[in-house]
Amino acid sequence: MKKLTIILLLFVSFSYGQNSKTRFIKTEKITGDSLLWDLKALSVAPEVKWLTETGPVRSLLYKSVDYEGKKTEVFAYYSNPDIIAGKPAGTQKFPGVVLIHGGGGKAFKEWVEKWASEGYAAIAMDLSGNGADGQKIANPGPDQSNENKFEKIEKGSLKDVWTYHAVASSILAHSLLLSMPEVDTSKTSVTGISWGGYLTCIVASLDDRFLGAVPVYGCAYYDESDVFKVPLNQLSADNKKRWMQYFDPSVYLRYAKPSFFFINGNKDKHYNVEPYIKTYSLVKSSKIVCVIPDMKHSHQWGWQPPEIRYFFETLINPGKSFPNITYVSVEKDEFSLVYKMPYTASLTTAAFYYTNDVESTNEQRVWTMQEGKSDPDNNKVTFPIPKSGFKYGFFYIKDSNNISASTTYMVDFKPTN
Repeated sequence: MKKLTIILLLFVSFSYGQNSKTRFIKTEKITGDSLLWDLKALSVAPEVKWLTETGPVRSLLYKSVDYEGKKTEVFAYYSNPDIIAGKPAGTQKFPGVVLIHGGGGKAFKEWVEKWASEGYAAIAMDLSGNGADGQKIANPGPDQSNENKFEKIEKGSLKDVWTYHAVASSILAHSLLLSMPEVDTSKTSVTGISWGGYLTCIVASLDDRFLGAVPVYGCAYYDESDVFKVPLNQLSADNKKRWMQYFDPSVYLRYAKPSFFFINGNKDKHYNVEPYIKTYSLVKSSKIVCVIPDMKHSHQWGWQPPEIRYFFETLINPGKSFPNITYVSVEKDEFSLVYKMPYTASLTTAAFYYTNDVESTNEQRVWTMQEGKSDPDNNKVTFPIPKSGFKYGFFYIKDSNNISASTTYMVDFKPTN
């Protein structure tokens, strides 16, 4: 009886502190028969059990969609700038961020700490059915095995495939964040790493309440990935087609309303150049593409880039801007790159990367780097054009604030002379 009383008090304390008005996802422009999710239901903040209500980061369980006919809950961490600083709740509202882990990941407490310390109300959930100790919670959803991610489509309901549950749980985490009185509901964003980037592409395409979205590494066209095409090709032809129809981000990205910031390395093992190009090309809303030369692939490397928070800050504070490659032109035997720096910064790095290696995997592909000749008085850098042309190429710059920018990929360039 004592335990029951505690749980009821936790529910009451949450309900008392909720924002009173639910912001519903607008679904009018989402068409076709591939939409599995009840977005109206997912717009409502889920029921919550707070497991801890002290300390710099709080833990909780929230209700999610059914799995194999059974009720489920999701474990998550939450914090905000007041909590992380050990201060009582004030009247200030904070921007919010939903943090989606990738394959082999979990609800990372340190990821929440990072964002709360930087001024955000942040929630990170476990999409494997595990709790803080890495063990299964009482009412888990699917784990991250290939069986649940891919093979399940041949054995059960579409709504028992891991992606269905992970997308629903991520949108519910956003609905929960929006219900918190300390969160500025006009300033919430989402970022995810690897499989979490894949989920970010889907979640931010379906949930128009987000202001911004940053998929790290992850993209669409899984059937073209050096890695993920393998389990897809092990499905029957019909089920591979069904998986791509319902669970590939390419189906949903055309609906995206938030501003997107795509960040990835040029040699990523899982997310190849070609499908990456096709992915960001689908987004009709505002977008920036940032290719980081030789960026490593992990959760820690994935949440490290300062460009992620800087991008969110540009959305929240319109006066803030990225270093920008204004345009690249061809002048005789040179590329001429013109850039614009934020007023607080100067150019520190400018380089051109290109490759003609079409035989290697994306991870093993050999790239050549050229440094440019800088003309700072005219915000210009020139690079010699490779005489042989190139299959893929991109320009990369970094400013004195350690913020990077790049062009999108150039493809199949042939010099005219």
